[in-house]
Amino acid sequence: MKELAICLLLSVACLGQSARQYYSELYKAGGLDRMADEYVCFDDDDKLETFFIFAESKTIREFMIADGSFGKMSKELQQKLKKDFLIVRGYDKGVAIGREEIYNREADSWVGDKFMLSKQKFFRMRLDLTWETLRYKRSVEVFNPDNSLSGQIPGYGKCEPVSTEVRQRGNP
Repeated sequence: MKELAICLLLSVACLGQSARQYYSELYKAGGLDRMADEYVCFDDDDKLETFFIFAESKTIREFMIADGSFGKMSKELQQKLKKDFLIVRGYDKGVAIGREEIYNREADSWVGDKFMLSKQKFFRMRLDLTWETLRYKRSVEVFNPDNSLSGQIPGYGKCEPVSTEVRQRGNP
């Protein structure tokens, strides 16, 4: 009886999927956000069931220049696309979290917009990438009401290119 209970506990623990498995399932179905499907990133902590994807604006800009659509856009939109930024989309258990986020370049990092979760604190996401290895540090920065940095909560992981084998058509 004890062995049966242990087997049941182990089988339940094995039923949960990893972030990579959730990603693979969504990728094979073509459900990734097609505007952010250049790289996929997984946290070093295997217990997390989250992952995020991102694309560089320069990749989109170069594609649009090559196919002639860039010149047909308004001058205002062309100016925006000439700036370097990342389009980022997070997923939890294979389900998109919120909407796409834009991370703008700040020195050697990429940062999102500040947002408020309480009346006392502002928060912002910061992404530091080592392009040679695709290792990353993704931090939640916490700001005081006077806009000074209070601290940060980092997470580390590794990104990899998203294969172009399966066309992604997820909603942006």
